[in-house]
Amino acid sequence: MTPLDIFLIFTACAVAILTAVLVPTLLQIKRTYGKAESALETLEREVVPASRKLAAAAGELELLAAACNAKIEETEVAIQAVQKAGDTLLLTSQAVKDSVRPIISGIGGLTAGLQMFGRVLLGGKK
Repeated sequence: MTPLDIFLIFTACAVAILTAVLVPTLLQIKRTYGKAESALETLEREVVPASRKLAAAAGELELLAAACNAKIEETEVAIQAVQKAGDTLLLTSQAVKDSVRPIISGIGGLTAGLQMFGRVLLGGKK
């Protein structure tokens, strides 16, 4: 046997061993690729509609937020109007109280005077 024959035998054995190792590995890679591809297809079927639903929900939430902001602004305006009405009512009640107090005092004084006049006129009888 010549060194070339020994080299060829070792090369043939190495190719056979390499083939014996690579063929199952390549088959496993092919199966894994097929499973990954089917998983990606399934994911694509589920993710695309879900993303559309999320986009629609986000649009609805945006509209709802805008409506809420508008209602809050309307409520603030109404609260300010109620506050102004309350202030006006308070001022009006104070003005009525200030203008009625002298009249009531005058009526009270007139009543006391009439009672005294009645006592004097009737001669102290009750």
